[in-house]
Amino acid sequence: MKKAIKINISGVIFHIDEDAYEKLHSYLKSVAAYFETREGGKEVVQDIEARIAELLQDRLKQYKQVITLSDVEEVVSVMGDPADFAEETEEAEEETRASAEKPPRRNRRLYRDPDNSVLGGVCGGLGSYLGIDPVILRILFIILLIVGHGVWALVYIVLWIAIPKATTIAQKLEMKGEDVNISNIEKKVKEEYEGVKNNFKKMKESDTYRRSTGAVNEVFSVLGKIVLVALKILLIIIGFAFILTGFSVLMAFLGAFFFKSAIFPITSFEGIVFPFSTLLQTVTGPIPAFILALSLFLTVTIPLVALIYGGIKLIFNFRAKDRGIGVAALLIWIISLVMLLTFGAMEVRKYTSYSTLSDSYLFEELPAETLYLRKGDDVDMTGFRRYFSFDEPFRGFFIGKMDDSFYGGVQMSIRQSRSDDIELAVRRQARGPSGFQSDRNAGNIIYSWHQQDSTLVLDPYFKISEGYSWNFSTVNLTLRIPEGKSIYIDEKMDRIITSARTADRVRIRDMTGKKWTMTSEGLKLYDEAELN
Repeated sequence: MKKAIKINISGVIFHIDEDAYEKLHSYLKSVAAYFETREGGKEVVQDIEARIAELLQDRLKQYKQVITLSDVEEVVSVMGDPADFAEETEEAEEETRASAEKPPRRNRRLYRDPDNSVLGGVCGGLGSYLGIDPVILRILFIILLIVGHGVWALVYIVLWIAIPKATTIAQKLEMKGEDVNISNIEKKVKEEYEGVKNNFKKMKESDTYRRSTGAVNEVFSVLGKIVLVALKILLIIIGFAFILTGFSVLMAFLGAFFFKSAIFPITSFEGIVFPFSTLLQTVTGPIPAFILALSLFLTVTIPLVALIYGGIKLIFNFRAKDRGIGVAALLIWIISLVMLLTFGAMEVRKYTSYSTLSDSYLFEELPAETLYLRKGDDVDMTGFRRYFSFDEPFRGFFIGKMDDSFYGGVQMSIRQSRSDDIELAVRRQARGPSGFQSDRNAGNIIYSWHQQDSTLVLDPYFKISEGYSWNFSTVNLTLRIPEGKSIYIDEKMDRIITSARTADRVRIRDMTGKKWTMTSEGLKLYDEAELN
């Protein structure tokens, strides 16, 4: 039993006996060695391998799928051995050229000739196959096309599709009826190589080529200069964009950090500013606030300064030995970012729990039919050293000037009651590291309101017990009015009321100074409710 080997020749897979493989391997090795130093040798070897693959495929049958030694010997005899013509003399070369001028053999194969084509190479291929000048066939096709009213155009297209194109050297030799062996393949490759080289040489020596080359070089030279100038302008624009963006963001951040900025809507009162760095102290301790502030400052400013510096380098195109500074700045930035994320996560954990304490108060009997809503006295702003607000002054929180107590604005909504009594719900909310601590923080919120006859006086702020910090503390009021009951909203109550269910979607600022009656659809003006 012989051992079969799987090989790949010119992209085709074969199973071959071990002794046949040794023979074929030795043959291909000698062919490659012979053509290794010759001009166009690589192309010759590729065409030889392609022809060998075709010959081996012809020897495979349904009942025979393995290449034997006899198959390889037959292929070698057809292709020829390089050793037989390695010592070829000039006389032998002359004889070869003379034999090439003789009429070729008649065992030709029909291909389309890509080297002698006008459209698809059909006439060139038929001319080689029939031994007729392709020009005669082209004239004949034109005559038949005119006489046949276009039918022969369809015939030409069918032949174009049906006849394969001679793409390899072996196919071109078969098209002309020449033996497809090593000698003819080498000769054909040399002819094509010399033809291309001569045509290129003639083209380079022509005046048209020189003029075209000069024009092309000039065009590319001008285009290169234009592109270079455009790139320089683009770099300058990018540099200005870097500087403008970096400087604007840096100034905004510094203003938010130390003074007052548009990035954070921080409001000052009577020249007393509330910087972002100070805001950290309201939710953290002094040491964490300092570390967070320093880490945030370095994390933000280092990239912005680098952006500005990069823009300056792009505009002025200068080189500086700043690699060490860049590496140091990068290390500082990484350390600052890690510290910011670490301490930030530690501080966030202090506010993971959320608690709400609710109290409800009923107003069963009122001296008058209408409940009057009035805002209590405003906070004396001169008694506060710092102030923070998200929009309106009463929406923020305050820090006492003398006792460092925290004060915050309250929010109120008006809804329809499900009972026959007027009800006021007070919800105090705060955060903490645990449920117990968040309950305790919510319990330390102090809010005051009182009733005077039929008037409900609501303070616009709440206070946090002395010694406790602001833990995202809020106070939300909900006033529930039964259907048919009326309320009068004082002009300044829009500083407390944030939402109210009205039948006509009236804005809060348009509800003050008027009397309203609760209906099934919501609050309506008193007179309109009576008419309905």
